[in-house]
Amino acid sequence: MSQQSLSQISQHSQQQQHQNQQQGPKIGSSIEDITQDLEELFESLKIEKQGQQVEQIEKSTLLALLLYLNIDKSETQFFNYVVRTLDQLQSTTLSKDQFKQLFLDPQINTDNLKSEEFAQIFSVFDLQKKGSFSAEDFLRLYKETSEYLNLNENQKQQVEARIKKDFEIISPEHKEITPIEFFKIINNQG
Repeated sequence: MSQQSLSQISQHSQQQQHQNQQQGPKIGSSIEDITQDLEELFESLKIEKQGQQVEQIEKSTLLALLLYLNIDKSETQFFNYVVRTLDQLQSTTLSKDQFKQLFLDPQINTDNLKSEEFAQIFSVFDLQKKGSFSAEDFLRLYKETSEYLNLNENQKQQVEARIKKDFEIISPEHKEITPIEFFKIINNQG
Protein backbone atom coordinates (compact mmCIF):
# COMPACT_ATOMS: atom_id res chain seq x y z
CA MET A 1 0.00 0.00 0.00
CA SER A 2 1.49 3.33 -1.00
CA GLN A 3 1.87 6.38 1.21
CA GLN A 4 -0.55 8.16 -1.15
CA SER A 5 -3.23 5.50 -0.55
CA LEU A 6 -2.81 5.77 3.21
CA SER A 7 -2.98 9.52 2.93
CA GLN A 8 -6.22 9.34 0.90
CA ILE A 9 -7.80 6.96 3.39
CA SER A 10 -6.70 9.15 6.28
CA GLN A 11 -8.14 12.24 4.56
CA HIS A 12 -11.43 10.40 3.99
CA SER A 13 -11.47 9.37 7.65
CA GLN A 14 -10.78 12.94 8.78
CA GLN A 15 -13.53 14.28 6.50
CA GLN A 16 -15.97 11.73 7.95
CA GLN A 17 -14.97 12.74 11.50
CA HIS A 18 -15.42 16.43 10.63
CA GLN A 19 -18.87 15.73 9.15
CA ASN A 20 -19.83 13.69 12.19
CA GLN A 21 -18.69 16.47 14.54
CA GLN A 22 -20.76 19.01 12.64
CA GLN A 23 -23.81 16.78 12.89
CA GLY A 24 -23.15 16.05 16.56
CA PRO A 25 -22.24 12.64 17.93
CA LYS A 26 -24.41 9.73 16.87
CA ILE A 27 -26.02 8.00 19.80
CA GLY A 28 -26.77 4.35 19.22
CA SER A 29 -25.61 4.29 15.59
CA SER A 30 -27.46 1.50 13.93
CA ILE A 31 -25.74 -1.68 12.93
CA GLU A 32 -26.75 -0.88 9.35
CA ASP A 33 -24.80 2.41 9.48
CA ILE A 34 -21.74 0.69 10.90
CA THR A 35 -22.00 -2.12 8.35
CA GLN A 36 -22.26 0.40 5.52
CA ASP A 37 -19.18 2.26 6.80
CA LEU A 38 -17.24 -1.01 6.96
CA GLU A 39 -18.31 -1.94 3.43
CA GLU A 40 -17.18 1.47 2.15
CA LEU A 41 -13.83 1.04 3.89
CA PHE A 42 -13.49 -2.46 2.42
CA GLU A 43 -14.20 -1.08 -1.08
CA SER A 44 -11.44 1.51 -0.69
CA LEU A 45 -8.92 -1.15 0.42
CA LYS A 46 -9.70 -3.85 -2.19
CA ILE A 47 -6.93 -5.57 -4.09
CA GLU A 48 -6.41 -4.78 -7.74
CA LYS A 49 -5.01 -7.60 -9.89
CA GLN A 50 -4.35 -7.07 -13.59
CA GLY A 51 -6.56 -3.98 -13.58
CA GLN A 52 -9.48 -5.84 -12.00
CA GLN A 53 -10.63 -5.23 -8.46
CA VAL A 54 -10.83 -8.41 -6.41
CA GLU A 55 -13.33 -8.80 -3.54
CA GLN A 56 -10.50 -9.20 -1.03
CA ILE A 57 -8.06 -7.06 0.89
CA GLU A 58 -4.54 -7.85 1.98
CA LYS A 59 -4.08 -8.51 5.71
CA SER A 60 -0.98 -6.32 5.57
CA THR A 61 -3.03 -3.42 4.15
CA LEU A 62 -5.42 -3.56 7.08
CA LEU A 63 -2.56 -3.70 9.58
CA ALA A 64 -0.78 -0.82 7.83
CA LEU A 65 -3.94 1.28 8.02
CA LEU A 66 -4.43 0.53 11.72
CA LEU A 67 -0.79 1.41 12.41
CA TYR A 68 -1.04 4.58 10.31
CA LEU A 69 -4.09 5.64 12.34
CA ASN A 70 -2.20 4.82 15.60
CA ILE A 71 -4.81 2.27 16.63
CA ASP A 72 -1.96 0.25 18.13
CA LYS A 73 -1.50 3.08 20.66
CA SER A 74 -5.03 4.40 21.11
CA GLU A 75 -6.88 1.04 21.12
CA THR A 76 -4.16 -1.42 22.07
CA GLN A 77 -6.45 -4.29 23.09
CA PHE A 78 -8.45 -4.09 19.88
CA PHE A 79 -5.28 -3.85 17.79
CA ASN A 80 -3.83 -6.93 19.52
CA TYR A 81 -7.10 -8.79 18.89
CA VAL A 82 -6.93 -7.93 15.17
CA VAL A 83 -3.28 -9.04 14.95
CA ARG A 84 -4.03 -12.36 16.70
CA THR A 85 -7.05 -12.99 14.49
CA LEU A 86 -5.17 -12.22 11.28
CA ASP A 87 -2.27 -14.43 12.37
CA GLN A 88 -4.66 -17.37 12.68
CA LEU A 89 -5.87 -17.02 9.08
CA GLN A 90 -4.12 -19.22 6.53
CA SER A 91 -4.70 -16.82 3.64
CA THR A 92 -2.88 -13.52 3.17
CA THR A 93 -6.18 -11.88 2.24
CA LEU A 94 -9.56 -11.20 3.82
CA SER A 95 -12.96 -11.49 2.17
CA LYS A 96 -15.60 -8.81 2.76
CA ASP A 97 -17.43 -11.11 5.20
CA GLN A 98 -14.26 -11.85 7.18
CA PHE A 99 -13.46 -8.13 7.29
CA LYS A 100 -16.93 -7.21 8.58
CA GLN A 101 -16.92 -10.06 11.11
CA LEU A 102 -13.58 -8.86 12.44
CA PHE A 103 -15.18 -5.57 13.46
CA LEU A 104 -18.83 -6.47 14.02
CA ASP A 105 -18.50 -9.80 15.80
CA PRO A 106 -15.18 -9.97 17.60
CA GLN A 107 -14.55 -13.44 18.97
CA ILE A 108 -13.09 -12.46 22.31
CA ASN A 109 -13.01 -15.40 24.65
CA THR A 110 -12.68 -14.74 28.36
CA ASP A 111 -13.20 -18.36 29.40
CA ASN A 112 -9.66 -18.35 30.71
CA LEU A 113 -10.50 -15.47 33.02
CA LYS A 114 -9.76 -16.66 36.54
CA SER A 115 -12.80 -16.80 38.77
CA GLU A 116 -11.30 -14.33 41.26
CA GLU A 117 -10.60 -11.86 38.41
CA PHE A 118 -14.16 -12.30 37.17
CA ALA A 119 -15.46 -11.70 40.69
CA GLN A 120 -13.38 -8.53 40.96
CA ILE A 121 -14.78 -7.20 37.69
CA PHE A 122 -18.33 -8.05 38.73
CA SER A 123 -17.85 -6.41 42.14
CA VAL A 124 -17.07 -3.09 40.44
CA PHE A 125 -20.70 -2.97 39.27
CA ASP A 126 -22.22 -4.64 42.35
CA LEU A 127 -21.99 -1.47 44.42
CA GLN A 128 -24.49 -2.59 47.07
CA LYS A 129 -22.87 -6.05 47.44
CA LYS A 130 -26.20 -7.81 46.85
CA GLY A 131 -24.98 -10.31 44.24
CA SER A 132 -26.46 -8.44 41.28
CA PHE A 133 -26.54 -4.94 39.85
CA SER A 134 -29.28 -2.85 38.30
CA ALA A 135 -29.35 -0.31 35.52
CA GLU A 136 -29.26 2.39 38.20
CA ASP A 137 -26.09 0.87 39.70
CA PHE A 138 -24.51 0.79 36.26
CA LEU A 139 -25.64 4.34 35.46
CA ARG A 140 -24.23 5.63 38.74
CA LEU A 141 -20.77 4.59 37.51
CA TYR A 142 -21.33 5.47 33.85
CA LYS A 143 -22.39 9.03 34.72
CA GLU A 144 -18.86 9.66 35.99
CA THR A 145 -17.20 8.83 32.67
CA SER A 146 -15.96 11.49 30.27
CA GLU A 147 -18.02 9.88 27.51
CA TYR A 148 -21.24 10.57 29.41
CA LEU A 149 -20.17 14.00 30.66
CA ASN A 150 -19.53 15.17 27.09
CA LEU A 151 -23.12 14.46 26.00
CA ASN A 152 -25.81 17.14 25.91
CA GLU A 153 -28.90 16.72 28.12
CA ASN A 154 -31.04 15.18 25.36
CA GLN A 155 -28.32 12.65 24.52
CA LYS A 156 -27.90 11.80 28.21
CA GLN A 157 -31.63 11.07 28.48
CA GLN A 158 -31.50 8.87 25.37
CA VAL A 159 -28.51 6.91 26.67
CA GLU A 160 -30.09 6.41 30.09
CA ALA A 161 -33.36 5.21 28.54
CA ARG A 162 -31.45 2.81 26.26
CA ILE A 163 -29.46 1.34 29.15
CA LYS A 164 -32.61 0.81 31.22
CA LYS A 165 -34.32 -0.84 28.24
CA ASP A 166 -31.29 -3.09 27.66
CA PHE A 167 -31.39 -4.23 31.29
CA GLU A 168 -35.08 -5.09 30.90
CA ILE A 169 -34.29 -7.17 27.82
CA ILE A 170 -31.32 -8.94 29.42
CA SER A 171 -33.11 -9.77 32.65
CA PRO A 172 -36.85 -9.13 32.32
CA GLU A 173 -37.82 -10.86 35.59
CA HIS A 174 -35.91 -8.72 38.06
CA LYS A 175 -34.11 -6.15 35.87
CA GLU A 176 -30.78 -6.90 37.52
CA ILE A 177 -27.70 -8.61 36.17
CA THR A 178 -26.47 -11.65 38.10
CA PRO A 179 -22.94 -13.07 37.87
CA ILE A 180 -24.15 -15.77 35.44
CA GLU A 181 -25.78 -13.22 33.12
CA PHE A 182 -22.72 -10.99 33.42
CA PHE A 183 -20.46 -13.90 32.42
CA LYS A 184 -22.68 -14.64 29.40
CA ILE A 185 -22.59 -10.99 28.32
CA ILE A 186 -18.81 -10.86 28.59
CA ASN A 187 -18.52 -14.04 26.53
CA ASN A 188 -21.09 -12.88 23.92
CA GLN A 189 -23.43 -15.73 24.86
CA GLY A 190 -26.34 -13.68 26.19
